[in-house]
Amino acid sequence: MMMMRSPSGTQFAPRGKRRGRRPARIGPRRPAPIPLTEEGVPAATPDAPPVSPVVFVSDESRAQYPWVPGRVIAGSVWHGPGHERVRIDENGVARPWKTGTRG
Repeated sequence: MMMMRSPSGTQFAPRGKRRGRRPARIGPRRPAPIPLTEEGVPAATPDAPPVSPVVFVSDESRAQYPWVPGRVIAGSVWHGPGHERVRIDENGVARPWKTGTRG
């Protein structure tokens, strides 16, 4: 590499020679290992949110909202015809959700 001197006498390399260089890698980059359970399934991390339970929708809710499936995740919101929304609680009961007008 050609070295040049500044007016003060300090050595430096021409700018064109330094551009586009990456630092050398020190060994291969590997992602952190994923912890597995004894069944071989990835284990949840300690800071992971709790898993939502799966619930069966009550017969009354199914009669009122026939487009809601029979088995859903608790807390999920389902959109029906006519832009109506219902949310299923932990007991499987569907209730209207955010039905107010925008404006």
